[in-house]
Amino acid sequence: MEMALAMGGYHIAGIVDDGIPAGTRVLGFPVLGTRDILPVLAEKGLRLAANGVGGILDIRIRVVIFELLESYGYSFPVLRHPSATVEPSAVIGDGAQVFANAYVGSSAVLHPRCMVNTSAVVSHDCEIGVYSHIAPGALLAGLVQVGERTLVGMGVTTAIGIRIGSGVRIGNGAIILADVPDRTIIQAGRVWTGKAETP
Repeated sequence: MEMALAMGGYHIAGIVDDGIPAGTRVLGFPVLGTRDILPVLAEKGLRLAANGVGGILDIRIRVVIFELLESYGYSFPVLRHPSATVEPSAVIGDGAQVFANAYVGSSAVLHPRCMVNTSAVVSHDCEIGVYSHIAPGALLAGLVQVGERTLVGMGVTTAIGIRIGSGVRIGNGAIILADVPDRTIIQAGRVWTGKAETP
């Protein structure tokens, strides 16, 4: 919400959350209700929505929320914090989110609905897949490809030009030196060489 406010040009009607009682205020904005209110809001003319779930524990939750919103006809603006740096040649898809102090380099591609979180670096010619989340402080060297629905944890660093597959989960602080196959889980703090994890 604060990122949208910092950008300007948006009026925030409120928050939809299954876990917070309607009428509660969060950062000064009202909780309008649970997901059951989404079609009602759409009928009233609300058409833009932002997904506030990063999917740190399970990225599938983030995907389900986007799909639910889409089923009611909502669309998703690009959210880019004013302090983020995005080079002019970078391409950002609908619903992508670029948080405070993040950097997106020349000719990088952020596919729809992905997230580049606070102070993360997506270097030149990188490509981030649909729904994927680059967590705070992660550093992707140039030419890195990240597949769909992948979580790159906080403080992860990568070598240049590697491919991280789809459905991958990389724990905080890991060092990625080789390609990562689809659906691989890499524990926090490990060094990934493509063959085994080394403490």
